[in-house]
Amino acid sequence: MAAAVVSASTGVISTLLPKLSRLIEGEYKLQKGVKRKIKFLKDELTSMETLLVKLSDKEETLDGQAKDWRNKVRELSYDIEDCIDLFMHKMSKGIDAAEANLVKKTASKIKNIWSRHKIDGLIEELKARVQEESDRRIRYKFDDLSTNSSQVVRIDPRLPALFVEAKRLVGTDGPSEEIIEWLNKDDYAQELRVISIVGFGGLGKTTLANQVYQKIKGQFDCSCFVPVSQNPNIAKILVDMLKELKNQKSCVDPSDDVRQLIDKLRAFLTHKRYFIIVDDIWSTQAWELVKSALPENNLNSRIITTTRDASVAESCCSSLVGHVHNIQPLSDQQSKELFFKRVFGNTSACPPHLEGMSHGILEKCHGLPLAIITIASLLAGKSNMDQWEHVRSSISSAFNHKGMRDILLLSYYDLPHHLKTCLLYLSIFPEDYEIRREELIWRWVAEGFITEVRGQSADQVAENYFNELVNRSLIQPIYISYDDRAHTCRVHDMVLELIVSLSVEENFASIVKGQCYNGGCHTIRRLSIQAEHVGDEVTQQIMDKRSQVRSISFYGLQEQGIPHLQGLYSLRVLDFDYSSHLGNQHVKYIGNFFRLTFLHIGCREVTELPEGIGDLGYLQTLDIQRSGITKLPPSIGRLQKLVRLLVSSRVQLPDEIGDLQALQELPTTHENCSIKFVEAIKRLTKLKTLGIGMPNREQLGCDTGRYEEAFKSCLAAMGKHGLQSLRISKNNILEELMDLLCCTVPCLRKLCVHGTSITRLSKQMVSLVNLTYLMLAMERIKQEDLGILGGIPALLSADLCVAYAPDERLTIKSQHFRCLKEFRFMSSDGQGGMEMLFLQEAMPELRKLHLDLEFNTKETESKMGFEFSFEHLARLEHISVIIRRFDATWRKVEAAEAAVRDATRSRMEAAEAAIRNAVRIHPGRPTFILQVKRSQFVKGTGGERDYWEYIDI
Repeated sequence: MAAAVVSASTGVISTLLPKLSRLIEGEYKLQKGVKRKIKFLKDELTSMETLLVKLSDKEETLDGQAKDWRNKVRELSYDIEDCIDLFMHKMSKGIDAAEANLVKKTASKIKNIWSRHKIDGLIEELKARVQEESDRRIRYKFDDLSTNSSQVVRIDPRLPALFVEAKRLVGTDGPSEEIIEWLNKDDYAQELRVISIVGFGGLGKTTLANQVYQKIKGQFDCSCFVPVSQNPNIAKILVDMLKELKNQKSCVDPSDDVRQLIDKLRAFLTHKRYFIIVDDIWSTQAWELVKSALPENNLNSRIITTTRDASVAESCCSSLVGHVHNIQPLSDQQSKELFFKRVFGNTSACPPHLEGMSHGILEKCHGLPLAIITIASLLAGKSNMDQWEHVRSSISSAFNHKGMRDILLLSYYDLPHHLKTCLLYLSIFPEDYEIRREELIWRWVAEGFITEVRGQSADQVAENYFNELVNRSLIQPIYISYDDRAHTCRVHDMVLELIVSLSVEENFASIVKGQCYNGGCHTIRRLSIQAEHVGDEVTQQIMDKRSQVRSISFYGLQEQGIPHLQGLYSLRVLDFDYSSHLGNQHVKYIGNFFRLTFLHIGCREVTELPEGIGDLGYLQTLDIQRSGITKLPPSIGRLQKLVRLLVSSRVQLPDEIGDLQALQELPTTHENCSIKFVEAIKRLTKLKTLGIGMPNREQLGCDTGRYEEAFKSCLAAMGKHGLQSLRISKNNILEELMDLLCCTVPCLRKLCVHGTSITRLSKQMVSLVNLTYLMLAMERIKQEDLGILGGIPALLSADLCVAYAPDERLTIKSQHFRCLKEFRFMSSDGQGGMEMLFLQEAMPELRKLHLDLEFNTKETESKMGFEFSFEHLARLEHISVIIRRFDATWRKVEAAEAAVRDATRSRMEAAEAAIRNAVRIHPGRPTFILQVKRSQFVKGTGGERDYWEYIDI
């Protein structure tokens, strides 16, 4: 049986059917006639769901009549679920009330009788609607449509890329030469090599591959260019390869099957140096079949593959000598050159009055050749300013022009149902919005798009979906961290335009931009308000349809334009983005949204949560980090499904926090947690992420001993329950902390200790075999400390902040930090020199190195100079360095003090010169960013004023 999930294809039928079963099976006391009607609904919807799944597999070929029927059934499923949810909620509330006292019990009975009577009428109405759609299904034979869809073969929209003249290409010379250089190098003697070009649709992968093909195919005994496409016919592909390689039209027996064709290809290629382009691979299975026909004959043969999927690219290179080439967008200059060539015939013919307009248009194209060519085709032969302004202002529709939409739709239709739904959901975010991965995956969970699979929780499954969309180049990761996870992402403008248009067609999401509302007359299911001001007419349209909305997101709303959010019985997700300005009046009814699962409040104007927050029995995520809320009500303890509680350190959490038995994430807590609070945390048996701060000894007074024992006991309990991430600030037991962690929290993956400096490290830290991220604030670091840290086996990222600069040379030895990818080192109060050497085979996986060196204007006597050695860091890609001076300028500047400052400046210059020299001699030529920062306290302000100087090398 398929998992019960909400889908853009089938609506909520999958999640609705189990609810109908519960009504039938007698959990709720209903009349027999009502149960029969509900059983009819269930049987009909089960049959309809099967057909909807079949139709979704043929989505690109459905006619208007079939789409209309599908849409009506899908909307009907939402209406039925809303009705059933509300009925179940009222009945359960009635049962709870009946237990209170006789008066309430009597009132509850009357209420239940009314509810049962009302449900009978509603079910009758819904039954009539289902019957109507069932009759239409039979009348128009939609079942036949699902099995006999059009088999017309479409022309491949990428085909023109094969026939572009070389003189018209822009931006391909550099990449093509780079690919040719790699194909021709002699590192691997005569072995077969493959290079896989990967990137977003429209970046020019086919064009680039074809240019390389045309340049070097004459160097080989035989060659061919074979497109695989989205739904490959492997037999036809192999036949075409044989014909092109043998240069014969009829060299294949029509009766040959796939195995025989593979045998013929291998026999033909075994003693030949061949060059083959395998274009547009969509799956690893297709690649494996094609690869099986290509022998590894040690004759210096070459293969180039192109794909939109990063995982497919890796697969192409995994078993051969391979290299993945990530194709990049055109530079600003290349974009301009291509655009002017297509519009005016050459790069210097743009009239002055159109140059500004050209710049604005090209900004929207983001360097994608396909986008530039599409827009240029609309403007060719037009020189009127008004015509250009019309194209610029309607550039979203221009992106849908001709082959642009078709090429993007290839990627969309290739997605399985669950990924189509997750991708369409991204249409609710504004253009160029930075989407946090964690927020997105938990919104997917809240909407019902995700279900747990064996061995994985719902959020883990959702993260896999996220990564699949990244691998398919449909969302763009902004920052990939040490653990290969993208913390945030964006949606490319062209993809956004596509999924917004598809969302509107499917009534999946409704977008409000100012006075523009694209929802039409449809019921609102998901609402995204992307405007500073919303007009009265739009507001009224929204309010008329609000009762059935499942998701509302506010982005940038600057007025009290939306009335109180009452009656939102179907609401699952509510997001007040930090860019909006809404107040307490907009959250006071939150307790009535009984189905609410995800709540994000980012508005500073919201300063309190109502006591009714405890009535949200389905709530999984409560994120108020960026709000003005400083205290949570005790009723928070009733949220028995709450998994994530995200607050700032200003928020005081009630002692009832210990009642949240489903809580897994509490990354930040108030810095001055009470003993009672620490004991409450101990009861959270599912907690995986915890941030906690301790009051200082002066605040605790005579309770210091009790607090420390409670804290130790809490850590021990958390360790037994599998705590994975721990952030500790202002700790009073630092001398014992590291020893305690090593023996009590074995599953720890992430550890941050800050706020107070550690004076010694535990030698037992090497026992933290799961630790991948470490951030430590230390008083001073010594060579033996580096030895301890370097022995932590799985460490991927280390962030060390020392209060006093090292007074000895630091040497990172071989075999230390074997897995480390990122290393940050910050030293404060620097008065002497700094020597840091990386020996051969030390940090063999390091990609990023960051140094932050602070120099104080104090007299100092130090025999240490400056020495840095990076050349043995073989995989280093990026070095960033901050050198800063700390001045106190309110003192009277005397000659002696001026001399000290001169000495400080001299030390800073010496440090800079040593670092520059170490970077210069690194054989891998990593990127290098140097920032010189001067910090000063200005008399009378009590604050710090920073002066920055940026130098990019």
